Amino acid sequence: MNTTLSTPALVVDIKVLRRNLIEMRDVADRAGVELFPHAKTHRMPEVGLLQIEHGANGLCVAKLGEAERLVAAGIKRIIVPYPLVGEDKAHRALALHSIVDLIIATDSVDGAREIGAVFAEAGERARILLLVDSGLGREGVSFDAAPPIADKISKIAGVDLVGIYTHEGSVYGATDRADLERRSVAAGTAMVATAQKIRDFGIALPIVSMGASASARAVTLVPGVTQICPGIYAFNDVGQIALGNATLETTALRVIATVVSHPESGRACIDAGSKALSTDLVTASGHRDEYPGYGLIVDKPGWQIEKMSEEHGWLRWHGEGEPSALPVGTRIEIVPNHACMVFAMLRKASVVSDGEVIETWEGMGSGSSE
Repeated sequence: MNTTLSTPALVVDIKVLRRNLIEMRDVADRAGVELFPHAKTHRMPEVGLLQIEHGANGLCVAKLGEAERLVAAGIKRIIVPYPLVGEDKAHRALALHSIVDLIIATDSVDGAREIGAVFAEAGERARILLLVDSGLGREGVSFDAAPPIADKISKIAGVDLVGIYTHEGSVYGATDRADLERRSVAAGTAMVATAQKIRDFGIALPIVSMGASASARAVTLVPGVTQICPGIYAFNDVGQIALGNATLETTALRVIATVVSHPESGRACIDAGSKALSTDLVTASGHRDEYPGYGLIVDKPGWQIEKMSEEHGWLRWHGEGEPSALPVGTRIEIVPNHACMVFAMLRKASVVSDGEVIETWEGMGSGSSE
């Protein structure tokens, strides 16, 4: 373990990352679907360029600010599958549309009208995805409502409805591998069926896009799915391990923390709290007992991150027998429960190869999330 890094530190193993990128590219290639990795996981131009280098067709982002930064870094194809609301954002989307292959999204006729008005005035047509709710209950219209709404959107000036998109996040509640695959295939099948109902209105609708690392491998097996937008797969985390999608060997990131307090044998504190690890617990149903706490301590079995405050991780001994030694100053390696949150909060990654730091990647500031 590198002992020169100031902790808490986010470390990325470049060799593992590259293997993960190649594996998902091969999954997409075998199925004949497009791969648009979701860059909101890392929000780092270097990683986005690496994903393109390893066969991705383009990148998916959460916000226009991320798109603008990635386009400035050289990315040529961008999808923003997030409800775009506001005339100011429509004008920013128009500016991006003029220089790259851009697809944006909405889940309302009013939202599409606002976008269409800006594009039509400029003599352009916005390529739009209709967001569909496949069970998560976040944004997106229902399967039943999608066809008539799509028909209305397709008639708006300045708009070209090119597809439908869902974040099938409900699959994260799977109880086991078989249940994960069942839920994933069900979501993909429902999306394909919905796309066909929309096509029955005379709309071409070439894109059926799915967006979750948990389901990415399974949904490619559904005929009619044309695109996947996974994000976490590049690095993996405890959530993916719990679902059976990853192992410690395929997890490319670690948070390095230092033991700063050890007042009693069975408790200690590290310098990584909620501002470094986030408060996310493992969401996979039935796996919370198997993967308790706020991250997996790799090199100190029996110790758990039981609680956190902003700057402290509260370690408690849950192993058999007497607690193992954990002197103040000890460095520990943690696989986070949720990779996206760690990148968002620490923002800087030390890239290692064979244990040696070879470069540093800087994440986007908060302004880039607008």
